Amino acid sequence: MIFIPYLNLFSRVILFGTSMYKAVKTKECGWMFLSVGFLLSALDIEEYILKPLGINPENSYYFFSLLPNFYYAILFVLAALLIKNHGIKPRGAILLGSIFVLSHLWTFGMVLNMFRGSFTLMALLPSTIYGISLIYLAYVLFKYTTNRKGIEIMFPFGVAGVGILNLTYPITRNSSVAPAMFFIAAIFRFLAAIGAIKATTFIPKAPAGRKQEPKLKPGAYWTNDEKKALEAISNINPIIITRNPNPGIPGIVYWITKVTEGEISENVYAISPTSIDILTDLIVKAFKMGYKVVYIDCLEYLIVENGIKPVLKFLYNVKDIALSNNGSAIIVLNPKALEERKFRIIEKEFEKF
Repeated sequence: MIFIPYLNLFSRVILFGTSMYKAVKTKECGWMFLSVGFLLSALDIEEYILKPLGINPENSYYFFSLLPNFYYAILFVLAALLIKNHGIKPRGAILLGSIFVLSHLWTFGMVLNMFRGSFTLMALLPSTIYGISLIYLAYVLFKYTTNRKGIEIMFPFGVAGVGILNLTYPITRNSSVAPAMFFIAAIFRFLAAIGAIKATTFIPKAPAGRKQEPKLKPGAYWTNDEKKALEAISNINPIIITRNPNPGIPGIVYWITKVTEGEISENVYAISPTSIDILTDLIVKAFKMGYKVVYIDCLEYLIVENGIKPVLKFLYNVKDIALSNNGSAIIVLNPKALEERKFRIIEKEFEKF
């Protein structure tokens, strides 16, 4: 099966290309680091791939082929943290620092010949860390996959598959099943690339330029008058989170429904009511693109599906995102549909419009 090394290399290049495309389109640091990680993976120092290409590794092959696994792990964990949190929190910094320390200890062990020439022992730590980093990346990608019933779910599925195979690498690399394992890894990478291509299409258009003065000043508001709220946001490039897929004004529409998921039409996307984390992430991205206001008219439905505490946390995040971008947030609700104590909490955070 001489074609397997070429297939493996080609699958790595495709995965790099799709992630790089998304990085260029979104200009997000997480995707930039992810594309660098996939690029280095495509240039992996792997004898099984190099020899058919006419490249013969030197005697120090094992050291230089295993050491990059730590680099890949750092890049993939960093990318996952940036995609998830849009920044590095202290816990994430500790995690990344720990991988650096482990890589140094492993290098020290290699220099002292602590592994006694056993490939399994030499590969155990770097392959395990690399595999776990891919599984963690797949978990984050899964959480932020908008349509989990569509093709894009193949992206985290494929990445997780490669991660699991890497956990077996110390045992299977020098066994008779190695060609089959490389072939399966190539298949997983192709699946991930197909999913990534589909995921890259989920990028809303930038807001159209508006010459009129906005009717809504920066701030956080609530109202029980839906018509008045829609009129106020009609010229501010809104992000509309609604139960109505056709609100009648231009902007990004996130239709909250259980019926379907994914892109419905241009700038109209169906989102599950339980995908609050995804909604928060989409709002952050939209404000970065230039949208200036977020409108929510399905608060009661979100509470039914998620409970009051997650929805209140979501509203706090929405308010903070809007204000930090000199924008606005406006929610339409019926005070009588909420417990008085819960409504008072919202009323404290959001000004009556």
